[in-house]
Amino acid sequence: MDVSVVVTCWNGRILLEKNIPFLVKAFKNPSNKIKELIVVDDASVDDSVVFLKKEFPFIKIIAHKDNLGYSAVCNSGIKAADNDLVAILNLDVVPKEDFLRASLPHFEDGTVFAVTFNEGKYGPGKLKWQNGFLEIVSVPMTDKVSLTDWPNGGSSVFKKQVWEKLRGMDEIYLPFYFEDIDLGIRAGKAGYKCLWEPDSKVEHKHEATINKENFRKYGHKKPIELIKQRNHLILTWRNIDSGKLLLNHLLGLFKKCISHPKYMFVLFSALKRYITVNQ
Repeated sequence: MDVSVVVTCWNGRILLEKNIPFLVKAFKNPSNKIKELIVVDDASVDDSVVFLKKEFPFIKIIAHKDNLGYSAVCNSGIKAADNDLVAILNLDVVPKEDFLRASLPHFEDGTVFAVTFNEGKYGPGKLKWQNGFLEIVSVPMTDKVSLTDWPNGGSSVFKKQVWEKLRGMDEIYLPFYFEDIDLGIRAGKAGYKCLWEPDSKVEHKHEATINKENFRKYGHKKPIELIKQRNHLILTWRNIDSGKLLLNHLLGLFKKCISHPKYMFVLFSALKRYITVNQ
């Protein structure tokens, strides 16, 4: 199977100049089977698009007119891709020259939906219920291919056909956080597997362009943390499938609101988002 690589970008001019050359080097390595490079720009106000057109004219550019958020960016990239497999990389994720070589053979198994790359710090992500909330934890690093509950949205390769069958990342999680975990859960329920491949190596430099000044509209001193906690709550709600889990969650929610009264702001924000999207 051939591969398209999608890079997500928002006001990323500096990171584009810094990191795209590494991707171009990987593009030229035949073991990766990369046939096209795509950058999806989420309405940047810097000169990201101008820079790409000038310096890398062979890269396909999808430019959003409005800033939509991460799920929408990834969905746009998958839709624009011409190949069976699509690797999605955050702008601050730098691939090794042969980063796809070890991942591609896994897709010979028709039940594999995604293969997540080794960022060098954490092993595969696992889900567990704890104190009434659905939590994602990373198990220790391993040198073996492992099942994962978390197909990292900014550092994985996906089967396009299955992505489309699952209707991609759910935009209830806009602008960002937990959309990839939700996607992995839905893939598992549909009978597909997500793997973590230790030999597909990338470096996540954590230089993302997200900053709190761009999210003041959420009316919170720590808007990014609010978004993260809100979406964590929504993810939990969407996966409560028994009376026991519901009771445990309500108890955990009550305890959290009592011990941390400011969590009520998170609760109201999640309710508002949940109701608005599902109207």
